[in-house]
Amino acid sequence: MTFEVPKPLIKINGKPLIEYALEELERNGIKNIYLSLGYKSNKIIDYFNKRHKFGARTEFIIESKPLGTGGAIRYAMSKMQRYEDVAVVYADTVYRFDLGQMHTLHRARNALVTIGTAEMEDIRGFGVLETADSRVVNFVEKPDPKSVQSRTVNAGVYILSRRVQEKLPKSEAFSFEKDFLSKACKEENILHFPIERFITVNNIEQYKIAKNMLKFAGGEI
Repeated sequence: MTFEVPKPLIKINGKPLIEYALEELERNGIKNIYLSLGYKSNKIIDYFNKRHKFGARTEFIIESKPLGTGGAIRYAMSKMQRYEDVAVVYADTVYRFDLGQMHTLHRARNALVTIGTAEMEDIRGFGVLETADSRVVNFVEKPDPKSVQSRTVNAGVYILSRRVQEKLPKSEAFSFEKDFLSKACKEENILHFPIERFITVNNIEQYKIAKNMLKFAGGEI
């Protein structure tokens, strides 16, 4: 399915995945959205040029080569110096979250990173967190399910303090989850905040489940 279009443009019940993410950000009052793009970025830009809707102002940040989730976040943050905190949301997932409450916790506890989380029975393919109160004490990216007890997973929603830039690995391309979060949670103040719901679309099975769930919910989540 992604040979022709980038994953965020795959449609679930007639609406591209990225549209669900954008609508949730706009519902939370976000006014400025920066889209970090790489694979087939021209198709996403094309889509936005035809998106005749009022809402958040969007800008594009284009990777000249793959940077991984971490490199992409660092590069995007370098373009957003005027913000003290930034929210990061992956564009291939359907969410429901309260970004305002998440940010209140983040600021009140002076967190470096606050991670949106969910409880899942099947944790295959997810980053798994061990927590103590609101703090993350251990993070393992995509572990063998038999090797961990926790069922709290990374839902791919973050609030990042500006301070995170000086803590990130120096390599140009890296994984934010594996190369940064797994180490930072042992040394830094990393928090988690449960989000209401999220639906991932990482394979055909999950794609079919998402179609059924969103159809049952009238297209909303």
